[in-house]
Amino acid sequence: MKRYFKYIALSVLCAGAVCSCDKFFDTMEGDLSKVDANSMVATQAGLQSLLANLYSGLGLGFSTGDQGQMFANGSRSTPGYGSTTSSFWNYGTIRSINKFLEALDAAQEKGIIDEATKNAFRGEGMFLRAYCYFLQVRVYGGIPIVDHSLDEEYDGGENLGLYVPRSTEKETWDWVLDQFQQAADLLPAKQAQEMRADKYTALGMKARAALWAASESKYWNRAPINSSYNAVQKKLTYMEASYADAYYEQAIAAAYEVIQSGAYKLYGENPASVDAATENMTELFQHFKKEEGLFGRSYVTGDSETNNGVNNWAPHQCVTGYQKGTYALTLNLADEFDYYDSKASRKRVDGKIKTLVSGDEDEYFTDVQEDMTDALLANYKKYDKITDPFELKDARFQAWVIYPGAKFRDLTINMQGGYVDGDGHVHVYPDHNDAQFKGLTAYYPYGGNGQDVSFYYLLDVDVNAYNRSFYCFTPRKYLDQKVNNDNTQTPWYDLRYSEVLLTYAEAVVESGKGDRGLAATYLNAVRHRAGFTDDVALTLENVLHEWKVEFAMENKWSDVLYRRRAFYNPDNTPTIEEGSIGHKLTLVPLVDLSGATAKYIFLRALPYSATSHFQNYSGTLRFMNEQYYGGIPNHVKNRIEENNK
Repeated sequence: MKRYFKYIALSVLCAGAVCSCDKFFDTMEGDLSKVDANSMVATQAGLQSLLANLYSGLGLGFSTGDQGQMFANGSRSTPGYGSTTSSFWNYGTIRSINKFLEALDAAQEKGIIDEATKNAFRGEGMFLRAYCYFLQVRVYGGIPIVDHSLDEEYDGGENLGLYVPRSTEKETWDWVLDQFQQAADLLPAKQAQEMRADKYTALGMKARAALWAASESKYWNRAPINSSYNAVQKKLTYMEASYADAYYEQAIAAAYEVIQSGAYKLYGENPASVDAATENMTELFQHFKKEEGLFGRSYVTGDSETNNGVNNWAPHQCVTGYQKGTYALTLNLADEFDYYDSKASRKRVDGKIKTLVSGDEDEYFTDVQEDMTDALLANYKKYDKITDPFELKDARFQAWVIYPGAKFRDLTINMQGGYVDGDGHVHVYPDHNDAQFKGLTAYYPYGGNGQDVSFYYLLDVDVNAYNRSFYCFTPRKYLDQKVNNDNTQTPWYDLRYSEVLLTYAEAVVESGKGDRGLAATYLNAVRHRAGFTDDVALTLENVLHEWKVEFAMENKWSDVLYRRRAFYNPDNTPTIEEGSIGHKLTLVPLVDLSGATAKYIFLRALPYSATSHFQNYSGTLRFMNEQYYGGIPNHVKNRIEENNK
């Protein structure tokens, strides 16, 4: 046993899986470089240190993964589209988990831990292993299931026992769900360290995985894989609609158990006002809220070892250095956030931003510089302030999105793309930023004086041009609200209670099983937490709408599209998930100086980077069927079947 654990310790350290105590157990040391290999299984503290390192193998944390769908993009990149669902293929980590599980019986026999501690540790190990396999099956289909260490399979010859064949995709899903359930049965209802998985973390993950398996089963034929592929014929990459109901039932049951336990709740539920809702939704992503966070990372120390890497998402005006404003949000997303009818009654009004007098918002410019003419000016709705179109937006929009004219870190963030001069001539993306006067008041084409702008400034002589975005929305959700801090302390939630509520609601809508009344209550609880006072009907469209806005910038919408086989593909029937536009859009504010007082108009358009002025981008975005299954890593060396062949 000692020989094996010396090996595992070295392998973990060499793989770079060493973590500080903050990364997963906020009050537990998890740095294996400080633990002698023999001590790892000789004391309970050693086992805890080893377990803390196993958590680090999951690779949880911030990313810009959702830039692959309609709602986000690189700020100055050609609009891209594709799967960004995270995967996992690290059998070294799985071996480490298996060795940890196998060490527990010996530790109990030696009196190092008692049976209750052993079972709790086993539950965590099984949870971690199930999580790893969930990340694999959702991307690769059926995979080799290795549920024990393979030390005895080394025979000094061909070592054939090490080459574990792939299980079918359905077998793999069933195994993952069973492992999450077994973990839940062993884990305590609450852990002393809040970053550790508990009973309801495991059940919440089971609900997530079951909904994924159900959705993929129901919608597999939206994007079927070529039936001549070997992996399809062997059902390694194959699901069918007949599987769906049983998975939906498991999702409903697991989610319901979490909800009914009372162990978690929505942070800031039922706020008294829009302002209170906005404050709550801001605070939720400034400090980890254990009442809502079932699983995640707190980044509590705010030092270089826990840097979440998001500060370069801030606009140009807020960040020093070259790399800034790298993450953009599209008009497609901004339109999804509903309006309140008023701050007093707070009932829902459709969120599509009004730009035209006619109210027809389906039109957009493919080349706004060329196509926006003086003659079209009369068609545009005029606003008194640049912030007017956003002021009654959903509290989540206010808390999580920086928009034109928004206040952030005591600055007004200038996002403007031109002006209408006193003679009624339109200037979009002009080659100067010289002051234009209305009376004694100076107005700048790009919204601010000199370099004091964050968006659209395109002058070749502007040395900071590549720090400015082609979209007029940017993330606020994870940024330190007060200061520029490279090592911010904002948390990352991998699993929030609101996801459990929406999982139940979606599973009920899709399957017709469960309790529709409860599902509607859970759906509206998420909305009410955002400040809305009315209820919406339990429909699939309303549930998906909440997935979009509740988890903006959390990479969850990419997962929804992936599991529902709903990434945009113009060759297939447009879906209610992505719609039929097939383009990422921006909003271009202009100050209009042609009337008695300054007004603002807003133009819907493709971003500059989607026009011939930039990189000659053309065509629609698309996602091909084969992209739903990733290529199997090292399939030749590991002697296992490849996908899509």
